[in-house]
Amino acid sequence: MKSYRAPAWRAGVFVCVLGSWIEVSGAGTVADDELTFEQATALATERNPQIRAFMSEAESVASRSAVEALPPAWSLQTEFENFGGTGNVSGVSALESTVQLSRVFERGGKLALRKELGAREIDALAADQQVRRIDLLAEVARRFIHVVSDQQSLQTARRATELADTTRNVVKQRVEAGAASPAMLSKAEIALARARIAEEHAEHELESSRVNLAVLWGDANASFVTAAGNIFELPALETLEVYKQRLEASPELARFASDARAQDARVRLAEAGKAADVSVAAGVRRLESFDEHALIASFSVPLGTRQKAALEEKSARASRARIDAEREATLLEVQAKLFELYQEISHARTEAQALHTNVRPQAEAMLATTEQGYRAGRFSLLELADAQSQLLEVEREAITAAAQFHTLLIEIQRVTGAPVRAFERSAP
Repeated sequence: MKSYRAPAWRAGVFVCVLGSWIEVSGAGTVADDELTFEQATALATERNPQIRAFMSEAESVASRSAVEALPPAWSLQTEFENFGGTGNVSGVSALESTVQLSRVFERGGKLALRKELGAREIDALAADQQVRRIDLLAEVARRFIHVVSDQQSLQTARRATELADTTRNVVKQRVEAGAASPAMLSKAEIALARARIAEEHAEHELESSRVNLAVLWGDANASFVTAAGNIFELPALETLEVYKQRLEASPELARFASDARAQDARVRLAEAGKAADVSVAAGVRRLESFDEHALIASFSVPLGTRQKAALEEKSARASRARIDAEREATLLEVQAKLFELYQEISHARTEAQALHTNVRPQAEAMLATTEQGYRAGRFSLLELADAQSQLLEVEREAITAAAQFHTLLIEIQRVTGAPVRAFERSAP
């Protein structure tokens, strides 16, 4: 039989490592008004209640494993017989009192197997918590991307207001000069009012996304002002094959390996149940009628344990087979999901780059030409409004595509178990 470390000691190490990780990761604070992604993850890691729950859960498993690793306890039993009756056994003259110690002696190495199972359960918990930790960091990243995206959308909304205001002023000048109908000024005023409403809505959207991010570390007021990141900086992608190779070592699949080892330990413990345990008792009996003492001893072996153990073993082996089947199904699912994500992120990159790098400058140039032509009376207000609308729509579509790229990249990192990163700052 292999020698396994005590489950309580093993869990203690796990709790200490988790606590140290929280302490080190929590070193980041918002030193100024700008929040970086690294600071956001550090704050969430330090203050999110789910992380604290991890430590409590680990301590609970450690305590349970320590209890399971204890050998059967000794029992002290005292018996009194043949007293308080009638005739010859009236009073205590025929009293027989017995004091004995008893204990169950386990066979088949059950104690060592329970220790092994406890250690494997702690390993399985650590693997499961690693998956949940990555899920938390991915959620931080998604909400951080949302904030950066909303910041860019607010800039676009403010630009729309500026364009509408400039147009209103130009139309007003033309109306005063008698070169345009007063109805055109009303249209320009309406367009400006709608732009201001859209800008206010964008401000509220940004406030909501900031709060949704900050609540992950318990800051319901979102004390930071801006999230650091350029939505249009799209990091390079690795090939699909490289991402596929990482799947086997991803925490999602590694968790199945830990569960399988724990279930293997349960199978071995069930097999050991076929060896019946022996209960042994020994003690001293006092015989009042003879004024003498005598030793007593007994032992017992339960019957029918092999059948019960066989059923438990069958159940444990079925659970073990289920883990293998679930792992295979999960692997196929994540492979298909990775392929889909890669196709989507490739399209999002192409769309974002085309809109932001190629189409937007053309829309800018067209708007400048249209504005100049409208001032000279060569274009109508409708044509100017159309040029403005087209530019703003291109900017919004570019923001949406770029945000989708970053979000999909976070999902790929989560699925493959890669470190979750967003808007990394290049070294100076």
